[in-house]
Amino acid sequence: GSSGINAEYGGDYKCNHDRTHRVCAKLVDNPQDCNELSWDDEGDSFWVITGQQRWNWKDRICNPPNPGDSWCICMWATARLISRVGCENVHINCAATDVDYVLNSYTDGGVDLAPAKECLRAKCRSGGQE
Repeated sequence: GSSGINAEYGGDYKCNHDRTHRVCAKLVDNPQDCNELSWDDEGDSFWVITGQQRWNWKDRICNPPNPGDSWCICMWATARLISRVGCENVHINCAATDVDYVLNSYTDGGVDLAPAKECLRAKCRSGGQE
């Protein structure tokens, strides 16, 4: 299910509260176990791949006030992740991602969003999990 979407910004739990954090990524398996999901063939987590392991905030994802499995990440980071691990390894929560916004954007933080747009189209628009 798409319960427990952890938008840092609160409110409606959709990733549409600023100009860049528009993609909802599933980072842990479930709030109870809180195991980091693998995002590549080596089993590396989102935090390892993005170089943020020392700030790993999975405790904030899994615990109250809004226990869940996902987090809003920025569009440029999404594009980089997809370029590195491939669309099939990326865990996107389509329901909470502002897909239209991303598809209408071209760059974010100086990064070309083409890989992210292609992947979101495939995952969220082709009759995938809407």
